[in-house]
Amino acid sequence: MPEDDNLRARDFARMFRLISAAKERAEALQLRNLVHLTNMALLQVALDWEGLDPERDPDIDLGGLVREKERIAMRHGRENLLVLPHT
Repeated sequence: MPEDDNLRARDFARMFRLISAAKERAEALQLRNLVHLTNMALLQVALDWEGLDPERDPDIDLGGLVREKERIAMRHGRENLLVLPHT
């Protein structure tokens, strides 16, 4: 089962990196609504990754959770993600 947990964590980290890259591009293009949506998506990935529900546990530090997952996701994968600009 630990191997399954490791694969699951890698999948969540990959999703986090992909959404983060989309957010960075949206910021560069000054697409505020899309930036807002990607922030919401990053929060949801972090919650799902941990199996948390903020309605059941309103004391969750959501910002801290997203920052923690960002550190984990970016630690071993950022160099493998390349976003090509649309030309």
